[in-house]
Amino acid sequence: MSRQLAEVAPDCCFVYTNGQLLEIRKCNSCHEPSEIMKIISMVDSDSFGNYLIMRDIAHGMNKPRIIDLKLGTRTHSDFISEEKKALHIRKSVLTTTSSLGIRLCGARFTGKDDRQETQWTKGLGKTMSNEKFWNAMKIFFDIPQTQKFSVIRQLLKIRAVIESSPTHRYFGCSILIIIDDEEECHVHTKLIDFASMARSEVDTPQYEDVDEGAMMGVNNLLQILNA
Repeated sequence: MSRQLAEVAPDCCFVYTNGQLLEIRKCNSCHEPSEIMKIISMVDSDSFGNYLIMRDIAHGMNKPRIIDLKLGTRTHSDFISEEKKALHIRKSVLTTTSSLGIRLCGARFTGKDDRQETQWTKGLGKTMSNEKFWNAMKIFFDIPQTQKFSVIRQLLKIRAVIESSPTHRYFGCSILIIIDDEEECHVHTKLIDFASMARSEVDTPQYEDVDEGAMMGVNNLLQILNA
């Protein structure tokens, strides 16, 4: 992963491989010896497994507002069966993935009356028209202007990373946005889910130019936030 991409991805605190815990970039919680022992105890039952220990970016938030948005007009890897590929393509064509380059995967937040929690599922996202998606985003991003500006700034960083990596394809990636309704300074916008991403490496399909599908999704989300 490039340094630019790492800056917009969730922080990776440790890598656990072959029974060893290797420090990458510890967050505040990971500095506590008791927390490190918890991590080791969780993964030690499979000493030959490989794990990334990621920072929980919602940690410490009092009332997190969370949304997961699938990015791009293509969501499938180059290395899946034709049957699975056809299912992905059909899903994309029938949803806002193809028309907007972005699709709701899930959300959870509390309304302004502070009484009722709202949850939006992946299934709901698959049924949304462009108009319903737009309206849903308006509801979710009914937040203070300072927080909205923070999301916009972080989305612009993600867009800059996509623009600067023309041989990459962000297939299957999502944008994760977490906002604390009680602390205006707590806003995190991250690019996640890189398992299906294509990097034009040796012996893999080669890509040129920018990932236009991912760019479409980011630009449409920016348009909604700026409206």
